[in-house]
Amino acid sequence: MKRLVLAIMAIMVVLTGCSVAAPDTSQRALHYSGGPLSSQNFEDCIEPGTRDVSGPSDFNYYYPAGQRTYTFSDRPGSDSPPIMVSSQNEGGVTELVVRGTVTFVLNTNCEPYRDDTGRYWAGGRFQKFHDTLGRQNAAFATAGGQAQPAGWSNVLDLYVGAPAERAMDNAGLKYGWQQLYGDVNSKNAWTATVEEQLPKLIREQAGDEFFLVSNIQIDKPDVPNTLKTELEAGQAAALRQQAAESFPGGLAAYQEDQQKQAINRAIVEGKVAAVPIPFGSPIIVAPPAGG
Repeated sequence: MKRLVLAIMAIMVVLTGCSVAAPDTSQRALHYSGGPLSSQNFEDCIEPGTRDVSGPSDFNYYYPAGQRTYTFSDRPGSDSPPIMVSSQNEGGVTELVVRGTVTFVLNTNCEPYRDDTGRYWAGGRFQKFHDTLGRQNAAFATAGGQAQPAGWSNVLDLYVGAPAERAMDNAGLKYGWQQLYGDVNSKNAWTATVEEQLPKLIREQAGDEFFLVSNIQIDKPDVPNTLKTELEAGQAAALRQQAAESFPGGLAAYQEDQQKQAINRAIVEGKVAAVPIPFGSPIIVAPPAGG
């Protein structure tokens, strides 16, 4: 019986040219009426997983419903690259590489309300989001089950990613890069400041409470590759110095031992053709070419 009803509805749509809103369970839709020569007017919201048949010139706009994430990382599938965060440095500012995820829900509340400017929105913040941000960025899907277009990603970059970078930068400038990179307490304090400030910055950037943040996960800040190379070289030099100071005979004996080891490695690897003279002597000389 249900199949028959759906078939009849499909035939009616074909014959009458009616539009059908059919968001899947992960979407919520806005229904607007209007014609080729008239402006669009908000009518109602279509709940996830429901079906609505409307006039031939009506429009339906689909957005994500439920929890979503914005991931900034160099891992596959991320929404954006890692965020570069400024921190203090004796020579100026050092940028750290930060990876993480912001978990949020798009505010699809359709309860009528009047915003801070006094404008009335019959479709609540959901309608206001579409009319002020979603429409101009083409962030909506046009059919049920359809993936969100590139415009949705642009909206997330502008109104979630940009505030996240600003929140991390503002908080990061209170710390030296060594503190954020190597001190757990400093990193935790910085993270707490970001978690407090980010929802406010997102609201200011978007102009209303369109994105409801439920969780912010930030990985340990990492140093850029250039600085990491310098740190590794410095650590290696410190280890060599420590080894030299503790070596029997002091620095000169350590350097002589290192030179002998380098020569021996070169012989073993076939990079130097050499024979010991005399037998058992620690002195090694290379024989003449062709000898």
